[in-house]
Amino acid sequence: MSDLVLTEKRGLTAGPATIGATIQRQRSNFLRLVTQLDPAGWSAKTRCTAWSVHDVVRHVVNVAELHVALLSGSPDVGRFLRHGPFHPATTPALWLADSPAQSPEETVQTLTDLVARERELFQARAVGPEGPLMPAPSGRQLHWSTLSLHMLWDAWIHERDVALALGLEPESRAEDFPLVTMYGLLIAGGVGVLVGNPPAATLALRGATESRYEIGVAEDDVFVAAGVDGDPQGHGAADEVLDSLTGREPELARALTAQEPVLASLGVLRQVM
Repeated sequence: MSDLVLTEKRGLTAGPATIGATIQRQRSNFLRLVTQLDPAGWSAKTRCTAWSVHDVVRHVVNVAELHVALLSGSPDVGRFLRHGPFHPATTPALWLADSPAQSPEETVQTLTDLVARERELFQARAVGPEGPLMPAPSGRQLHWSTLSLHMLWDAWIHERDVALALGLEPESRAEDFPLVTMYGLLIAGGVGVLVGNPPAATLALRGATESRYEIGVAEDDVFVAAGVDGDPQGHGAADEVLDSLTGREPELARALTAQEPVLASLGVLRQVM
């Protein structure tokens, strides 16, 4: 198997520090994007059709607040759990409704402060004890650092929601963020397991170059291995596949050329987003 493997229950073989550094890199890119916006940009619509750019950034703030609460063990996490099980179509809007009204400038400052706190807490957590598995929005149990990758994946997708809607090229490109691709496949595989359709495939995904990712399950622990050998059962552009898995265009069968069993397993996530 590859030297770089991500699993639900054991995290990343390279260790959590790699995850923390990648989160901070994407946060910096996202902050650069939103700090350059004018009032028209903040009010513009995004790929999340019900949300403006400001709404999307406020959601990214919400998820960063949740991440900080989880990393610190703060009771503030209860604010995000009080609505019951996470439902992608409704829960984020409830979080926004619970959040105080802010100007764009206040939202940027809040996110900037959260990113600094997030970095400190992640670094401290990375040298601490492993701790128990944690429940994820997907319904699966995750290693704490794998759950942190969920926050990165969410922010990466929303960076695209903002940038592409404004006619800009996202700074956080898929080829520069392989951990986002790995987590996107991991969560899709985990949701497939929940409905009795576990993943078992190798995909060749294009960015600047082609990379192959193996997705499978071992002892109820979904894994994604990067840079594997072997014949792929699916081909596609990494950014299009990641977009499609989250319910965005294009349809999965257009983004990923693969046999029906592969599409059926990975496509469960798209159906619930």
